[in-house]
Amino acid sequence: GCSLLFPMEQLFERYVEACLRRTLPEGAVLKASAKSRHLAQHEGQPWFTLVPDFLLTVGGQMRVLDTKWKRIDQMQNNAGDKYRLRQEDFYQLFAYGQRYLRGAGELLLIYPKTSTFSAPLPVFEFSDTLRLWVVPFDLEMGQLTLGSIPLYESSAC
Repeated sequence: GCSLLFPMEQLFERYVEACLRRTLPEGAVLKASAKSRHLAQHEGQPWFTLVPDFLLTVGGQMRVLDTKWKRIDQMQNNAGDKYRLRQEDFYQLFAYGQRYLRGAGELLLIYPKTSTFSAPLPVFEFSDTLRLWVVPFDLEMGQLTLGSIPLYESSAC
């Protein structure tokens, strides 16, 4: 038999981008695969490029958005299971927050909406000024499920 494989993480990222572009408010700018920051400098040279999936700028405020094609589970909300989130994803978003947002602002980690993940998780706070939101993306409706999360508001939260 023949098989056909698709890079689902790339398809998901591109679908989220297309849907976000359709719903952007006037004046908002969505930049995909930004490559303007690095994790470190070494002997005067930038090392380890940081490439978030999207940078969203609304009213002068930048937000970092990153997609993950993984299943998480809202019912596993304890210190052991951690919703099935991965620690390395949090390290990645923390680095984005430090370099792209200078340690202050909003980060969104976007996962597909499933029967076990249908609403945003409570906020994760890296500090008093840097927050991470974990949100579902409804594949059928083509939209983020944000609840009261401030994605398009131009004022800081």
